[in-house]
Amino acid sequence: MTGAGGGPLVRRRLLLTGDATARPDGLERALTRAGFQIGETAPASHEPPPDAILTTLRAADPDRLPHVLADAAVEPPRIVVFAAEDRDAPGLALALGAADALAAPVHLPDLCARIAARILDRQAPVRTPYETRVRESLRDLVEEARTLLLPEEVAVALVRRLGRALDLAHCSYVQVRPDENQGRVIADSCDARAEHARLDLARHPEIGDAIRSRRTLSMPDTHTAAAVMAVLPVVVEDEVAGVLLLRGQAAAPPLAASQLALAADLAVAAARALDSGGAAGARPGHHLAPLPLDRRLEEELERARRYSLGFSLVLLDADGAATPATDAAETAGRGRLETVARLRRVLRLPDFVSGYGDDAYAIVLPETGSDGARRSVLRLRGPLPGASAGIVAYPHSAVTVPDDLFALVEAALHRGRAQSGERIGLAE
Repeated sequence: MTGAGGGPLVRRRLLLTGDATARPDGLERALTRAGFQIGETAPASHEPPPDAILTTLRAADPDRLPHVLADAAVEPPRIVVFAAEDRDAPGLALALGAADALAAPVHLPDLCARIAARILDRQAPVRTPYETRVRESLRDLVEEARTLLLPEEVAVALVRRLGRALDLAHCSYVQVRPDENQGRVIADSCDARAEHARLDLARHPEIGDAIRSRRTLSMPDTHTAAAVMAVLPVVVEDEVAGVLLLRGQAAAPPLAASQLALAADLAVAAARALDSGGAAGARPGHHLAPLPLDRRLEEELERARRYSLGFSLVLLDADGAATPATDAAETAGRGRLETVARLRRVLRLPDFVSGYGDDAYAIVLPETGSDGARRSVLRLRGPLPGASAGIVAYPHSAVTVPDDLFALVEAALHRGRAQSGERIGLAE
């Protein structure tokens, strides 16, 4: 068997696990025809791991599923297929770390394409639909600099999400100024104590070389010879405004040019936010929704209609909720920003969170029904205890445009406020 270039075709190795009786009819035949090498026994320790793991389950058992996906973040990408028709099951599996998840009825060619895409996610993230969502999620963070985030917090959020998106061991942003021999660490993905530290550029010649050449430099990392460090200059208006330091995982291959381009693109946007100081302002209107939220809902509506998917919009009301204490010098904006950051740490990477009015937060949960959204609200009560919530799940017969979603979720929030107990209202 040969590939397009005439060489041997490398068959991707797929491990089948879970309940064999839950497999869709014709699954093995479809996978083999799609070019996968199928196995049902985990490889020995000296053998290479599979390229992906396909787990079939009868249903989304909330007691069993966390154990099934306990190592999903560190093992090859795991795709979960549920034999039962359950709209919320895929969202629950994704929240627990699955790379992809589907519920019956399953279209086998679509499943094969998804498995191949998830393998590419791990091998070359910039070439997959998943990475497009990562890029959009990161860009939304930068856009929030104009509506909610303090300028330096844009860089903090950026390096942490970028570290997750590219599977980095470490990511930091160093701001530099022309004709200055010191840089300032604005954001560090691993150590918040390093932020605001000063760097003597004379002691870091690799940074000086990247600034002078305006080219990305790659070199062995001084922390471990098995990792590679990339030093990426951030050029804004023909001047180097900062340097992005990216360290890969031990023994991982160097970052691809496309991945470095993603990092550079987003770092430039963050640098502009730092230079501008971040202009605040939400779109006027009855719901005071920031523009990034409007855009995200439009995208989710289009995607849901095109691919027959669902999603949920959640509105959390923090008015009267217990929030972390702040000292007298801390502004209300910073306290609000810290709440957004805590919510993001609980959510999945594809999820979106944004400030909404004075005391509320809007959250978009892709491929999640009302039950999954309710479970998400209960998890979010950790960073925001006591908050009331409203949920609207799409498809919904009354929704044709994003403003319909806002009207429904605000009404649901009103019902949630009036309740005792969970204080979660659902759109009617």
